[in-house]
Amino acid sequence: MKKIVTMTAEHRAGILQQLNERQIEALSEFTRFTMLSQFHTRHYLQNTDWQFVGMVVDPWYRRAHGHHGENLYCDCGRRLKNQFILRSRSTGKRLCLGITHFQQHASIPMTVAKEIQRGINEVHLYMDSILLKYQSGQRFPEKLFDYACQHNGFKNRESTILFQRCQLFSQVNLPLYKTDEHDLRALVEQLQSGNRPRLTKEQIQQLLASIADDWRQVEQQITLFTYQLSEQGLGQQELHRIKSNAINYALQRRKSRFLVQNWKALNTLTLTKARTQLAIKLRELAFYVLITEPLAEQLMISRTQALQILKIHRYPVKSSHSFGVREARQLVTTIVSER
Repeated sequence: MKKIVTMTAEHRAGILQQLNERQIEALSEFTRFTMLSQFHTRHYLQNTDWQFVGMVVDPWYRRAHGHHGENLYCDCGRRLKNQFILRSRSTGKRLCLGITHFQQHASIPMTVAKEIQRGINEVHLYMDSILLKYQSGQRFPEKLFDYACQHNGFKNRESTILFQRCQLFSQVNLPLYKTDEHDLRALVEQLQSGNRPRLTKEQIQQLLASIADDWRQVEQQITLFTYQLSEQGLGQQELHRIKSNAINYALQRRKSRFLVQNWKALNTLTLTKARTQLAIKLRELAFYVLITEPLAEQLMISRTQALQILKIHRYPVKSSHSFGVREARQLVTTIVSER
């Protein structure tokens, strides 16, 4: 990794105070997405009893006097910026932890905990470099991104990390991380030269892997919603009913009822079929956003994360009066009314 200037906490907080609400949320989603990618690719917990279920990032952690919504806590009671949710493979027990308590509460080896901490520190350095660019007056390279989109530079490549980060930061005018901006400029130069080669087999496999990774992250966000609904008081029968309605909602108006159950299966599909499966999973996530509206205050951070995911994939959340949405929302409303 190239050398990146490290900021003090005071310096970082000062720049964050200059950002608006949408920019804070986008930067938080960038952090969460990058951390999730690290958990998926580096397999931190593969030799332990614990599975990584998902994580929640509090975008307002450093704004003590302007905090929006819920705080996040470790199971020990400590307030957190990044909350990691783990599930025991042997017992099914779930833990909500900060990174410093992985060893204490989950008996995860110190070497693994330190490796995870190094990865998180790396992500924070990436974020700091973006903040420094913003402070120096740099913003999102809109002309480059527009040119790439208008000349089909991202056609069949919508699942690449570059496109998704461009989508995320273009909406809030934040500068790209330097390697992302370099890749975007290289793409534009390639388009300007008239060189648009067809996808190779290797590139197709890379895109399938990206789609599978997106599918897995969406599935984790849905799992997080299920867990939080359980914590709010819904029983297994109600959660099963909601899950059935969510799948039926996601498959509405589709000729085929084919549905993959594991992210690994996407690597065996064609690009078209893999994209279809991701679209179905995104619609399923939109279902959970719709039905958790009565718990908007309690689940504010999770709902914000879900909306950011949908926004990155250009998937709008539209109101629905379908039976499944109405029934599931009623189950959620019942929890609120009984408090």
